[in-house]
Amino acid sequence: MANELNLAVEDPAGLQRRPQMGENEHTVIVPPRGDHSSSSSSSSTANNNSHPSSSPSLSPWQDRLILLLLTVANFIIAFGVSLQGPFFPKEAESKGAQPITYSSIFAIYELVMLVTSFAFGKLAGDASELMSGAGLTLTGLSTALFGLLTLLPGQLPFVGAAFALRIVESLGATAFATSSYSFIAACHPQKTGTMFATLETAFGGGVVIGPVVGGFLYDLGGFLLPFLTVGAMMTTGGVIILSGPVQRLFRRGKEAGQRKAAEIGEEGGGVEAGNSVQSSSVDSRKLLAAVSETDHSINNDEEGEEESLPTTTEVPLPTESSITLWRFLASPAILLDALIIISALNLMGFNGATLEVFLRGGGIVSSTLAVSLLFAALGAAYGVGALLCGKACDRLPPKYLLLFSIAGSALTAVGLIFLGPLPFLEHSLAPSLLSAVLCLLLFGTGSALKQVAAYTHALKYTIHRRRFPDNQTTYGFISGMFFACLSLGGFIGPIIGGSLVQASTFQTATLVMWVIELVVLLTLLTLHFCCPSFRL
Repeated sequence: MANELNLAVEDPAGLQRRPQMGENEHTVIVPPRGDHSSSSSSSSTANNNSHPSSSPSLSPWQDRLILLLLTVANFIIAFGVSLQGPFFPKEAESKGAQPITYSSIFAIYELVMLVTSFAFGKLAGDASELMSGAGLTLTGLSTALFGLLTLLPGQLPFVGAAFALRIVESLGATAFATSSYSFIAACHPQKTGTMFATLETAFGGGVVIGPVVGGFLYDLGGFLLPFLTVGAMMTTGGVIILSGPVQRLFRRGKEAGQRKAAEIGEEGGGVEAGNSVQSSSVDSRKLLAAVSETDHSINNDEEGEEESLPTTTEVPLPTESSITLWRFLASPAILLDALIIISALNLMGFNGATLEVFLRGGGIVSSTLAVSLLFAALGAAYGVGALLCGKACDRLPPKYLLLFSIAGSALTAVGLIFLGPLPFLEHSLAPSLLSAVLCLLLFGTGSALKQVAAYTHALKYTIHRRRFPDNQTTYGFISGMFFACLSLGGFIGPIIGGSLVQASTFQTATLVMWVIELVVLLTLLTLHFCCPSFRL
C-alpha cells in the first residue's frame, strides 16, 4: 500500500461510522451500488426541487423589458424629485414661507427615506415586484397633487399640505427604490454591479434633466403643469408594473435569477445561493469523509484510544431566523461601505446648497442656463462613471472593489482643492468657469466610483464572506442600507454647506469638506493595505 492515500467519498445518505475493532481504519463504508444510485437520484431530485423551476427561463427580450421598465421608472422618479428646484422657492415665498421653511420641505423627503429605507428593504424580500408598482403609483399621485398647492390660500395651508404630500411622495419613492434595486440584483446575481450602475445612470439622467424640463414647463403652464405631467407619467408606469402580465414576468425573472444564483453557488464550491440556508443542504454537497494513511498511523493495539477522521473546516452558515438587520449591520466592512456612500452624497448635497451662490457671487456665471449646464455636466459625469464602474466591478476580481472607492475619494479630494480654491491657494489660483467644470466632472466621476463600488462590495462581502443567503432578503438589507446612507448624506450635506457658507466663506467651507474627504481617503488606504479582511 502507498505511504499516503487520500480518499474523499461523498455519502449521499449522510451515513458514517467509525472503523470497528479488527477492521482496517482506511476502509470506507459505501452503500451498495443500487442504493448509491437510488440515493444519488433522490439527492438530485431534491436539489432540483429546491430551486424554482415552475417556469422556463426568460427570453432575452423579456429580460431587456424588465430592465427597461425599471430603468425608465428610476429616470422618472429622479425627474420628479429634482424638477422643482428652479421654481418652488419662488412659489413658496409668494405664499409667505421663509427660506428655512421651504428648505425643510425639501429636507423632509430625505429624512423620511432615511427612517424608512431599512423597513422597506426588509419587506422587499417577499414582494418586491408588487412593492415597485405600488410605490411608483403612490409617488405619481402625490406628485400630481403637489401641483395643486398653488390653489391653496395662505401660508399655513400651503406649507402643511406641502409637508404632507412630500412625506407621502418620499414613502412611495423609497418603496419603489429599495424594491427595484433588490429585485434587479435577484434577477441578475452574476451582474449586480452592471445592473446597479444601469439604474444609477438612469437616476442620474433624471436628476440632470429634471430642473431643465421642470423650469421649461413652469414657464409654459405655471406651477401645476410640471407636477401634473410627471405625476401622470409615474402613475402610468406604476399601473403598468402592477398589471398581471408584468407581475408574472417579474416573478419569472426573479425565479430565473434564483436558479442562476444556485448554479453559481454550486460551481463556486458550495456557497449557498438559494432561499434556504439550512445546514443540511450544505452537508449534501460538502466533503463528508476524508481518510489518510501515513507511516505514523495510530497504534490500533492500544485499548481505549480512538482516531477521529479529519474534517473539512466550514464557516457556519447563518440560519434564516438569525438573519436580522442588526446582524447585517454588525460588520466593520459594511459600516465602511456606509461611510463611503454617505461621504459621496454629503458632497452632492453640499454642492446643491452652495455652488450656485458661489458661481453667481464670484461672477463665474451670469445666467440660470449656465448654472443648469454645469449641474448637467456633474450628472453626466456621474452617469458615465457609474456605468463604466459597474461593468468593471463585475469583470474584475472582487479584491479590487475597495480600490475603486479609493480612486473615487482621491478624485473628489483633488476637485475640492481647486473648486474654491482652498484658502491657502486663493492668491495663486483664481476660480474660473473652466476650473469649475473640471472640478464638477471630478466630483461626478468620484461619486459614481464610490457609490457603485461600495454597493457592490457590500453585496459580495455579505454573501461570499459572511455567507448570508443569496436571496432577496439579503438584497433588501443592502438596498435599504444604500438608500438610508444616500438620504443621510443628502440630508446633512446642505445643512453643513449652508451653515459654513453663512458663517464664513465658500473657500473655508470647501476646506472643511476637503478635510472630511481626506479623512475618508486615508481611512480607505489604511484599511486596504493594513487590514486584508476588508477585501474579498
